[in-house]
Amino acid sequence: MARSMRFPSLQVALDFTSWRDAEAVVRSLSALSGPALFLEAGTPLIKGEGISVVSRISGIAPGSPVIADLKTMDTAELEVSMAAGAGADAAVVSGAAPRETVRSFVEECRRRGMASFVDSIGLEDPSILVDKARGADVVVIHRGIDEESSNRDRRWSSIGRLKAAGFRVAVAGGIDVTAAGEALGSGADVIIVGRDITKNPDPARRASEYLRILGVR
Repeated sequence: MARSMRFPSLQVALDFTSWRDAEAVVRSLSALSGPALFLEAGTPLIKGEGISVVSRISGIAPGSPVIADLKTMDTAELEVSMAAGAGADAAVVSGAAPRETVRSFVEECRRRGMASFVDSIGLEDPSILVDKARGADVVVIHRGIDEESSNRDRRWSSIGRLKAAGFRVAVAGGIDVTAAGEALGSGADVIIVGRDITKNPDPARRASEYLRILGVR
């Protein structure tokens, strides 16, 4: 049974390549563990250490939902089953994947009691996911690291359309405290933060600032 998720929420992206680095951050955040603090096993971490990092994260911070950022492009059922086997509460499929893959991913997550996230990275307009991601729990408006210097003014423009279609909306990519407040004011449900927390000398203290913005602490 997946852990409960509370919204609005903070999701910390553990985009490390080694468990040693990720573990230090997870231990720092463990005192804040709860249903409004999601911990993301980032794509680089899963590639570097394997899907077992999901269970390691859960072991340190058992109160927080763990998101497996697979960015699945194919073999949806197989990849969801791997994430489920490791104890993930949610998993992420790429919105650029074939329509059949996205549909299969969403259905398999539902069958296994997991939340499904559809990531818009690489798509010019996240709004195209209104139809393609039908049935998913969360759509992620994601500006990649390599894109962070462009399209700053348009980044929240899709939130309203996605919310109107019934999705919860997450935002990711170069998020800081100011951007988090803007996104929340525009209707975002999940604020995904990476380096601003994980590279901070005191990750828990920095995460607490975001949680206060969300009204959680």
